[in-house]
Amino acid sequence: MAVSTISGSTSSTSGTSTASTSSSASSVTGLDYSALVAAAVAAKEARADTIDSEITDNETKISAYENFQTLLNTLATAAEALSNPVDSSTTNLFSERTAYLSGGSSSVSASDMLGVSVDDGTATGTHTVVIKQLATAEKLGSATQTSQTGALNLSGTFTLGLADGSTATISVASTDSLKDIAAAINKQTSSTDVSASIIQVSDGAYELVLTANDTGKAIEFTNDSSGIMTSLGVTNSDGSYADELTAAQGSEIEVDGIDIQRTSNVISDVLSGVTLDLYSSDYDSSTGTGSTITMELTANLSAIKSGISTFVTAYNAVRNFISTQQATATDGSPASSAVLFADSQVRSISTALQNALNLTDGTYSISSLGLSFNSDNTLAIDSTTLDSALSDNLDDLETLLGFNYSTSSTELSMLRSPDSTDSLNFNLDITMNDDGSIASAGVGGDTSLFTISGTRIIGNDGTPYAGMTLVYLGSQSQTVSVSTNSGLADLIYNTSDSAGDTDSGTLQNQIDTLTDYDTDLTSKADDIRSQAEAYGTQLATYYAQLEAQAQTAATLLKTLKAYSDASNSSS
Repeated sequence: MAVSTISGSTSSTSGTSTASTSSSASSVTGLDYSALVAAAVAAKEARADTIDSEITDNETKISAYENFQTLLNTLATAAEALSNPVDSSTTNLFSERTAYLSGGSSSVSASDMLGVSVDDGTATGTHTVVIKQLATAEKLGSATQTSQTGALNLSGTFTLGLADGSTATISVASTDSLKDIAAAINKQTSSTDVSASIIQVSDGAYELVLTANDTGKAIEFTNDSSGIMTSLGVTNSDGSYADELTAAQGSEIEVDGIDIQRTSNVISDVLSGVTLDLYSSDYDSSTGTGSTITMELTANLSAIKSGISTFVTAYNAVRNFISTQQATATDGSPASSAVLFADSQVRSISTALQNALNLTDGTYSISSLGLSFNSDNTLAIDSTTLDSALSDNLDDLETLLGFNYSTSSTELSMLRSPDSTDSLNFNLDITMNDDGSIASAGVGGDTSLFTISGTRIIGNDGTPYAGMTLVYLGSQSQTVSVSTNSGLADLIYNTSDSAGDTDSGTLQNQIDTLTDYDTDLTSKADDIRSQAEAYGTQLATYYAQLEAQAQTAATLLKTLKAYSDASNSSS
């Protein structure tokens, strides 16, 4: 605040509204008016300073809430991956699959012969594979030419392509060289799937090589009325290949004793969700013997174990944060680090997380996973127990951790789980229209609980089924029994997500409330300081008037004294 000065020797500063002390020698009354003004203004601004302190405290709380949000969102992500989420767009560690290969030969391992990728959710099981033959791409060679750049004196057109594929017409001029013809063929590769290259066999000896980009498909020439391919020595006069460097052949494998033939070494249509990459074969067709590879399709146990470790790390970070907010000093008062001491949100979240971790189905609990509580309520992992549990009781642990649902009809499936973590058991009455579309769905005769959208049955907000989306692919009206329940990872996910969501979570609501409140407080502090400044200006003006009056009085007194002294001297 800028305070008006009374005399030339008086000055003031803004911000904290302190003023320098003016010399009383410059004042008739001997009063330091600037100091009086500064003190009065400071008294007025004291409330604003208190508000500033409150804003600072709120900002510290907001920062703590935001930190808590980040920790909870990390925990939510880790928990959701273990919660067997219904939403297919979300990572589900229990649906991840991997393949373990064994067998092969003494010289070639199974993994060097076969590669396997498995889609999430693929049925587990064991299969045998024998690689009898790899697919190969056809390669054709031409007769040897003495130059790759000299004109060949060939002209005309021919059509090129792979069997059962698209084709392109290649034009050749009499001035074209072997290099020109190769370039013309490569210009059409995107259409023909045939590429050309030139190999220098020896000095002054060049050969054109045509290669099919797809395995198991023959290279075909048509409409070669000028005999260009024959002239080049690629085909014979009857159209047969003159020099087949590599024959086109498909792959052949035996899966679980069944012979399979394909045109490629990448086979994805034999076992649902499984893609086989054929690398090599030791099959002897003359004896009919070759290595048998055993392929075990299983859940990705290492991914689940890693996910549990990630979950424990995330949970412990949240627990350490909560412990910090509950810390006390030696005198029993909140520690300086306990910014959110006794905060109801922190307490509620802590209780919910603890209750979730204490969940048991009567047989399995977190101890079944090799998890236990340390003295500070953080989690510890016993890797030996966890490994054993994942190997021996995976399905039971999935039930313990994840969201579970069942229906009495295979025609009804769940696309999205309900928002509530409460267990649900209900009979869904589905009524169909004459045209096969869904007319209504309800529970106990109440059809207002759901909205129908095509084949989807969507739980309405404000009902126990809110957030749930079911898909019905049946054509007849029927009643389907549905049951759901949440495992401990699902409970922790819902607790963490509902609190930590940065759009509408409970912590975000607290942050927004404090932010809005700080905005109001800042405005109030600004108003107080503005009013104090105006008061200081008014007070300075008033004191200036008093000083002026005192100056006038002093001058008059001085004049009267001089007059009196003069009168006394003359008498």
